[in-house]
Amino acid sequence: GSERTTSGRGMLLSNTHFPAVGSRQWHESHLTVPGEIDVYGVSLMGVPLINVGFTRHVAWTHTVSGAPRFIATMLRLDPDDPTRYNDGDGWRDMEETSHTIEVLEGDGGTRSVTKSTWQSSFGPVINAPVIGWNGTQAIAISDANDNNLAMPATWAAMNRAESLAELQDAQRTHLGIPWVHTMAADDQGQAWYIDSSAVPNWAPETIDAWEAFRSSDAIAAIFADFGVFVVPSDDPAFRWVEEPGAREPGLVPWDKMPQLTRDDFVFNANDNHWLTNPDELLTGYSALYGPDAAPRSPRTRMNARYLMETGEDSPSGEDGRFDLAELETAALSGRGMVAEELLDAVIERCNARRDGGPWRVDPGTGEEVDVDLGPGCDALMAWHGRVSTDAVGAVVWRELLGSGVFSVDDFLDAGALWDIAFDPSSPVDTPSGLTPLETAAVDEDPVLDALAIGLLRLDAAGIAADAALGDVQFLPRGDAKVPFPGGQSASGTIQIASYSSGASGTLLEDPQQASVVNSETDLTEDGYLVNYGNSFVMALEFTDEGPRARAITTYSQAESPASPHHADQSELYSTGVLRDVHFEEADIAAHTIETKTVSHP
Repeated sequence: GSERTTSGRGMLLSNTHFPAVGSRQWHESHLTVPGEIDVYGVSLMGVPLINVGFTRHVAWTHTVSGAPRFIATMLRLDPDDPTRYNDGDGWRDMEETSHTIEVLEGDGGTRSVTKSTWQSSFGPVINAPVIGWNGTQAIAISDANDNNLAMPATWAAMNRAESLAELQDAQRTHLGIPWVHTMAADDQGQAWYIDSSAVPNWAPETIDAWEAFRSSDAIAAIFADFGVFVVPSDDPAFRWVEEPGAREPGLVPWDKMPQLTRDDFVFNANDNHWLTNPDELLTGYSALYGPDAAPRSPRTRMNARYLMETGEDSPSGEDGRFDLAELETAALSGRGMVAEELLDAVIERCNARRDGGPWRVDPGTGEEVDVDLGPGCDALMAWHGRVSTDAVGAVVWRELLGSGVFSVDDFLDAGALWDIAFDPSSPVDTPSGLTPLETAAVDEDPVLDALAIGLLRLDAAGIAADAALGDVQFLPRGDAKVPFPGGQSASGTIQIASYSSGASGTLLEDPQQASVVNSETDLTEDGYLVNYGNSFVMALEFTDEGPRARAITTYSQAESPASPHHADQSELYSTGVLRDVHFEEADIAAHTIETKTVSHP
């Protein structure tokens, strides 16, 4: 917002983390219909609109919201008929629909196969994990996005927005955003956040009832561990509340969605709404959006640190106001919250022990082995704390954090990693400090255990402790391995580089990992293959002359290896810079490579 920008107008950083392969790749385009629409950005496959981007006066981006999209209803079945269930008002019959399809046989012929789907008043019945569909209970899915046909209309209206008010009105009118937070900024210097995703509308007493049910029902407790809300079908306490202002009856209405407008900044890094701006905490919303006053991820804290730091050495410089170059530099700097807080203490502990002989550790085999900590200490001392391609020591840090010694909770609150516990009055700066040793024994230290295990795994992968990150972490493009900067979310970096086994979802070529050494860190015998993480990165500022933007599609725009553009942006991103976005007609004309005209009969 205007208080934090050199121009006094709005700025936007879009830094989405999506796959580099398959159906969730971003595709860049600039859609122009004179007098109707002029919008630049990226879209997912099959979407003829811009999902993330900007018009002449307003820009927006999205991050995935963790609020639940569905409630799993445990159908209480009639013992004499598993297709009848109790909905709290009595017994009801499921609706059966038959589907016949032709199935290919091994000899090249086909045969007809008929299957049935079953529908309840709570949604379709599924073959649920753990419990399946037995004689007494089944699971139905009540989906907040069922029949959500407002998605195209919402983004179409956003693509036409020429002010923040019009962007807000696009979402308020159509309410078609399915599963993301929105952050936006405009040329008047306003910054806006909302979680307008589709969320079931539960009353506060329903949350209390669910907590009681979860504590008393083993199946509900198991599903809750995976973030799934399970409720019984025969208890009316779990009905969705119908209120005006919702897209569909039973969804959270517009005026009860978490949102905030500021003149300084808003941000989101996949945690919920609470810490959108540390100076104006968002509280009092439905518990389905996630808890208030709870620990934030290291990546959320790193984002906040970028935005809150001021002074000569801060991302926004001595004046405390970002210009476009400073925003781009921050986005690609590769800083990590955990390293900035703990690296020096880890080095100190490592050096204090390195002359005591080999460190003995059980790497998970049941047998202890000796490990020389010296190369790890040296690599960490040589590391500048960033995850750029030239970083020596970054691989040791990655393997240390992903050794398996630390649990997910250890990254969020006091435990085996952090000393000072999370304090909701200081959510950006806590937890903090390296946890002290619990014993005086010089050979018992979980941090050094983690370092030793990490060194063993690097050795098993044939990677030296002092290897530069860009020598072992890469994005496959054709026959090339493009060095790729970034780290994992747990380290607190906003520059993500990781691997997802289910990233593609298409029949397009999908490079596979070599033999995996450590699945927690994506370490293989061929290094770190990247197919997920920083995807489309864009830094934008509004000026008196209009929008100026710099961007990159990290996996490049052309799918065909024969194209000269198959790896061009990847190679540029590897060097740590973005490229100019050509929005004005004169700039487009000056940089046009080829023009094609497509006619419809």
